Amino acid sequence: MIAASVPAPALLADSLKDVEPRVAAVQSVALFLDFDGTISPIVRTPGDAALDPQIRSTLTTLAARRDFTVAIVSGRALSDLRERAALRDVIYVGNHGLEIEANSTCFREPRAESLRRELRSLVLQLKLALSETDGLEIEDKGLTLSVHFRRVNEHLHDWVRSITFSTVARSRSFSCREGNMVLEVKPQIDWHKGYAVQWILREIPPVSALPIYLGDDEDAFGSIGEGITIKVGGAGDSRAQYVLPDVQAVGQFLQWLDLAKPHAAFANSQWAGR
Repeated sequence: MIAASVPAPALLADSLKDVEPRVAAVQSVALFLDFDGTISPIVRTPGDAALDPQIRSTLTTLAARRDFTVAIVSGRALSDLRERAALRDVIYVGNHGLEIEANSTCFREPRAESLRRELRSLVLQLKLALSETDGLEIEDKGLTLSVHFRRVNEHLHDWVRSITFSTVARSRSFSCREGNMVLEVKPQIDWHKGYAVQWILREIPPVSALPIYLGDDEDAFGSIGEGITIKVGGAGDSRAQYVLPDVQAVGQFLQWLDLAKPHAAFANSQWAGR
């Protein structure tokens, strides 16, 4: 929940004159992108999600540049994210930041790892309780789980929420939060996408890299102090500085970013071994 005193972000299309000199002046950029709804259109069935072809082409170009570090951040399991993005020389951040991989770098949040067995038990409980719900999908992601109800009959939505929240509450080790037609179940530990972004900024890109985050995660927006934060989709208040309307606009901004930042410096080559 965003406090009422936080202003709505400015339209990025009207603010490029302010963003361009910041991008052009730095030696390197650390670019973070949410997956679903940011570089992949929201789809009715989560398994049908795919990286936008135009964005794939632009990210391939940016990831190959020596002055860009590119990270894709998602609530999806890292293995699923890697398969769908299928990009080289990028950092993959899965399970809401609990998993991070970048070539030789591999991070797993240790407290979440210790709860794998308990999560499997919780998955089984939810499958038994919700087994006869047409259109429902329970996705076991190893460290977290998702209950997708976009295809469930609308009159059952509140029932699905009630069963899921009450089942999770009995576990004591996990919490449940609602997203866009999905219920996200995560370990009750002090870790989220924002902490993952901070970890990456400490460990991988050059210290002077300008972080730019595009997506809809408020924890991530709040983790970036001197960077550029861009909310994709939706309206209303946000910690983000700017807003873009949709995936297509993200693709256009990434193309602009490639042109606005003069080729130089050395980000990806440092961790990719080039």
